[in-house]
Amino acid sequence: QGIGCFLIATSMYILTSELLPAKYRNYANGWAQCLWALGYPIASGVGYFVKDWNYMFLAAAILLFVFNIQVFFCIESPRYYLMKGDAKSAKKSIEALAALAGTKFDLENTELVDLGKAQEREQSFWQQVVELCSYPGLLLETSILMFLWFFLGMSYYGFNFGWGSIVPNRYLGYLGASVGELIAYISAVPLIARIGRRRAMMLMFVGAAIFYLIAIPEVKLGKNTDWTLESVSCLIGVIFISGCFSGVYLWTAELAPTSHRGFVFCVSSSSARIGSFLGPYIFNNLKHITHKAVPLGGLAVLALLCALGSFILVETGDKETALTGEDVVARRKSYRYRI
Repeated sequence: QGIGCFLIATSMYILTSELLPAKYRNYANGWAQCLWALGYPIASGVGYFVKDWNYMFLAAAILLFVFNIQVFFCIESPRYYLMKGDAKSAKKSIEALAALAGTKFDLENTELVDLGKAQEREQSFWQQVVELCSYPGLLLETSILMFLWFFLGMSYYGFNFGWGSIVPNRYLGYLGASVGELIAYISAVPLIARIGRRRAMMLMFVGAAIFYLIAIPEVKLGKNTDWTLESVSCLIGVIFISGCFSGVYLWTAELAPTSHRGFVFCVSSSSARIGSFLGPYIFNNLKHITHKAVPLGGLAVLALLCALGSFILVETGDKETALTGEDVVARRKSYRYRI
């Protein structure tokens, strides 16, 4: 899963961001996240009916093969060809996309404006690293995105591996969390459409911080129940965390320029994996050797720092997708910050 699943997920979001217009990306992202959440019951069903783990992996492999047949027929991104300096293939991709929309384009004698930027550079890993250091705006945005992914990975997997110590019944915890994820993925779409990527992320990070703080007091919700304020607050908090996870996939794809989109996704996802290792320790171990205010208060502070980081980033819903680091610098210079 660590290699195959996340490679597929990263490629899927990159391709979606480069093939779809900005006004449709939010809806496609929300739909993909809902499918992510609905995939858990399918995986559980496979595990329930297939007891032998060898056949379980075989069943999963068959499902993955069937679901990925469509990839072989998907149109390649014109932006990918632009970065390679292949104008002919880029034009063919644009014509194929236009045909899907019922429009016919003949671009044989048309000059692609962005091709000039791509021809001035060589697309390679080391060139991406050099440009990352050469463009402070690109380095700043990439660093902030890495921090956001780190925190979200820590919180998301901390919850998923910690419900047994958070709620009195771990099965109800996982059920409540799965419902919360669906609520988050569905509600994040209209929220982002209404107030934008940047404001939505700031709001959801602040919401997560508030419920982390609410979870600190030792308050039982009844004399004859083991449910506490922490249990309910965390079940509500996971809605905000899942909403942020949905939003950060969309935002990362739009903030990163085409020249660095795969690079930024990879380093950000790697940061999330590091956070996912720390999350279960914080939720399952740290609060038992210290007061639970330490991990919960620390997570609240980190969530507020993520909100601050989101404030520093720019709104992308009304912007053209950047092609190179130079476009990122120009985008930041012309941006006016508003809450």
